[in-house]
Amino acid sequence: MKKLAVILLVLILLGCAQQKHEEKLNATNITPDEIMGLRKVVCLTGETALEFVKKMHVGEIRFVSDIAMMHYLNLTNPHSKYVTVWVTVYPNSSVARDETDRMAKSMVEYGWKDVRTMNVDGLKVYYIKPPGKNDTHYFWCKDSYMIYIIPHNMTSEEVKEFIIKITK
Repeated sequence: MKKLAVILLVLILLGCAQQKHEEKLNATNITPDEIMGLRKVVCLTGETALEFVKKMHVGEIRFVSDIAMMHYLNLTNPHSKYVTVWVTVYPNSSVARDETDRMAKSMVEYGWKDVRTMNVDGLKVYYIKPPGKNDTHYFWCKDSYMIYIIPHNMTSEEVKEFIIKITK
């Protein structure tokens, strides 16, 4: 009986450890379900999301553990503010930081001008306007993940608030 209890305890602990590991690597679980009245709607995850992102990039995408594309929307008013979000999970924080910095440098090499940074609540946030576009894109890393956002119909103060709330 004692042996059976020990075996069950080990199995339970292994199951909890496995579940915790999977949650940590799940790009859709990193961000809150709602921010500033906007609900998260997951569009693409895993390999499908990665293949979609690869079609939009000219540079190499490396070291991805998980990735997701989602929108934060006001589901009752489709004409209000909304945010397109990509979350990429990397093996560790060092890789996330290096890949975020590498992406900023690559954007300049591939013709995006004027990549800038700002500090938002202690985060180094890159921001840039893509060539021929009027919207500003923002991206940064925290821990082992990078977040890339394209806000629509938002003031600069609302964007900063969103960055803080999606990262907490």
